[in-house]
Amino acid sequence: MVTIQEVAKYANVSVGSVSRYLNGYKLRPNNAKRIEEAIRVLDYRENMIAKALKSNQTLSVGVLLDNLLSHFSSAVVAAMGDFFEKQGYSMLLSGYRDDPKQVRRKVEFLTDRGIDGLIVATMEEDWEETQVLRELAIPVVSLVTPITFESIDSLLFDDAACTRKVVAAMIAGGHRRIGIISAPQTDFVARQRLAGAKAAFEEAGLELTDEWVYVNDYSRESGYAGMRQFIKQHATAVFVCNQNTSLGAIQQIQEQGLIVGQDMSFAAFDYLGIGEIFYPKLTMVRQPVGELGQLAAKTVLEKIRNKQPYSGKTIELANEILWRDSIQDIT
Repeated sequence: MVTIQEVAKYANVSVGSVSRYLNGYKLRPNNAKRIEEAIRVLDYRENMIAKALKSNQTLSVGVLLDNLLSHFSSAVVAAMGDFFEKQGYSMLLSGYRDDPKQVRRKVEFLTDRGIDGLIVATMEEDWEETQVLRELAIPVVSLVTPITFESIDSLLFDDAACTRKVVAAMIAGGHRRIGIISAPQTDFVARQRLAGAKAAFEEAGLELTDEWVYVNDYSRESGYAGMRQFIKQHATAVFVCNQNTSLGAIQQIQEQGLIVGQDMSFAAFDYLGIGEIFYPKLTMVRQPVGELGQLAAKTVLEKIRNKQPYSGKTIELANEILWRDSIQDIT
C-alpha cells in the first residue's frame, strides 16, 4: 500500500503539506497540483479507519431532511455527497417525513452512530422537537430556515427579495389582478415568499387582498386548483411560490386553452430548469441548490476541523431571476 511519505517524496513536498491537502486545506497551486499528480500516479488511497482512530472522529456527517423523496432534497444531497467524498467523509441520511414529532428520534438515531456534525433542513426553531439541537455537542448547520440558537449556523436563500422583484415587474407591466399561489404559512420559506409579494404591492401603493392569495400544500394538485380559482377571477398574472406546485398551475392554464405569456402572465420558483422546457420560456426564480449543498458541507467540515461548534452565523445565498417571455406588458 502506498504511504503518505511516498506521495510526499514523489511530489517533492513535505509530509505535512500532503496531510494538509488531504484534510482540505488550501495550498499553493503548484504544490497542490504536484500532490494531485502524485496521488493519481501512485494510486494512493487513504486509510480512513486509521485516520478516524487518530483523530478520534468517525469522519461522518449526519444529514436530516424533511422529505428525502423531493427533487430539492435529491439535488442538495447530491452536491453534499460530492463535496464530502472529496474530503474523505461519508454521509448518514435520514428523513422525518414532514413530521416534527420524529425529529428528536431521528437526531438521536444519527448521533448514536457517532457523527462528527449534523446538517438539518426546513426545521422551524419554534418546534418543541427542534430544541434537541440545543443539546448537541457537535457542529450543526440548518438549511433554508433560520434556527437562531447560538450553536447553529443557518444557510438561507433571498426568497423574499426575489419574489418582490418579480411581482413588482408584473405590477410595472400593468397587471393588477395578480394571483399568488402560496404554501402553508407555518413554513418559514412560504412566509418569506408571500411577504415578498406583499412588499411589491405595498411599494406600488397597492394592497394584496386575501382573495388573490391561494394557500394550500406543495402538491401539483394545489397549483392546479389555485390556478383554476384565479382564472375564474379573471387574473392576468400569477406567481407560484413553489416549483412542484407550478407544474399543476401550468397544466390548468393549458387545459383552459390559454397561452402563457399572452393570456396569462406567469412566473414561479425553479431549481431544476423546468422553465426552459416550455414555450414561451418561463420567467423563474432559480435557487442555487447545488451551491447550497456544497456550502453546507463546507461549513460543517470547517466547524468540525476547527473544533468550533458554536458560532451561530447566518449566510444568505442569492437566487437568480431568469427573465424570459412569460410576463406580458399590458399597459
